This record gives sequence, structure tokens and C-alpha cells, in this order.
Amino acid sequence: MEGIVIYCLVVIFSGMVASKPSYPCRLQSRMIQLVETVEQLKSCVNDTDPALLPTPENNEKHCEEAAFKCFQEAQLKPSDHQEKKMRFDTLIKQLRRRLPRKEANKTKPKCPPCDSFKGKPPHEFLNSLRSFLQKVFLLLFSITFFYMWGLDSSCWDH
Repeated sequence: MEGIVIYCLVVIFSGMVASKPSYPCRLQSRMIQLVETVEQLKSCVNDTDPALLPTPENNEKHCEEAAFKCFQEAQLKPSDHQEKKMRFDTLIKQLRRRLPRKEANKTKPKCPPCDSFKGKPPHEFLNSLRSFLQKVFLLLFSITFFYMWGLDSSCWDH
């Protein structure tokens, strides 16, 4: 009986001591979820809407966060089907959730405003968003790889 109590206490305390996942790992998980969300949005969005959505492409270095905000703020419209509208609302909420926090940059880069980007139809917009998320994910994966192996990736910034 004492063994079970001790075992339970060890499990409880080890859960309390366990560190929370690092920023790159949390962000990678979020990126994977976002790619899946974008894929699901494709079936719920009104593709006949004539409005063009500003689509960030060829982002400047260190402007990934600003580009993502542009994607988040785009005015996508749901399809006319009632069931798809409800699913659309859920997916848009997932898309607009904030990314995990990282250490604040001391200097904010000067990034182009959202309205400066060329407009695209909804499905092209979503394809560009998926491509953007995949690029960011690959970048994070390489950073995490170097971080895990203790390699200095600072030479990549030059």
C-alpha cells in the first residue's frame, strides 16, 4: 500500500516539475495544426466571392509574424451551406488564435502593410497561406535541429 502511495506522489510531483515544451516545439505543433486548418477551410470557403484577398508572398526576412497577421485578418467568407458555415466559424477561430509567445525582439522590423500585397481569390489565398506555413515550419524545424544538437546557427543570419 505504501508503495502505491509513493508511486502516486512521484507521478504527481514529476508532472509538476516537468518543464513546459520549448517555444520552437510549441510553435511547430501550432504550425502543423494551422496547415490542417487551412486544408479544412478550403471546403468551407465561398470560392465564388469576387473579392480578392491581400496575399503576402516572398516575405522579407524577419517579417513572418507580420505576414501571418495579414493572413489572419483577411476577410474570408463562408460558403452558403449552413453546415459549412458553422464549421467555417470554428476553423476561422482556430486560424486567428495567437501563436505561442517568444522572447520579444528588441527591434521591430519594418514590414510592408497588409494592403500592399496583391489580391488573390480565396482558394489561391488559402494555397499561399498553406505554402507560407510550410516554409515557416521547415525553418523552425531546422532551427530546432541545430538547437537540439547544440550547433550554432548564428552564421545563417549573415
